[in-house]
Amino acid sequence: MFFIGVITNKKNESYLKKELKSIIPTDNIFIINDGNIENIKNIKFEIVIIDKQINNKLELRNILSKSKYIILNSDIEMNVEAINNLKLIAITYGFNSKCTFTVSSITENNIIICLQRSIKNIKSEIIEPQEYILKNEENIEKYAIIATGIIKILYE
Repeated sequence: MFFIGVITNKKNESYLKKELKSIIPTDNIFIINDGNIENIKNIKFEIVIIDKQINNKLELRNILSKSKYIILNSDIEMNVEAINNLKLIAITYGFNSKCTFTVSSITENNIIICLQRSIKNIKSEIIEPQEYILKNEENIEKYAIIATGIIKILYE
């Protein structure tokens, strides 16, 4: 059994759980915030998504040190000391051209993201650079859609 930790806005919580339920039971998806981070510090997450800042850097580092992947929104400000020298696979996403996944275009119906360099999926298979089309949902933040799409790609 594996767990996914998500640091995001409350607004994105139900969307992430709904979209990922085909991959992982919703009970295995933990929303992490400053209020509960100390209560879940002993859980070993396979993936941690960071889509917003968290103030407790020490507990965040503790959680990340036991994780396999970090999926990081590069468009948020983050103190990189929390992830320095950790043995995990870092995947970045956003509008920054140096990200692992960059946004190629956004239309009313779709978000096209581009994998810039090869990465390994959960099964340790190599995924080559390519574009992916994600469904753009009206009232959902674009970053949540992208993060969810990346998790689906990793579990394909």
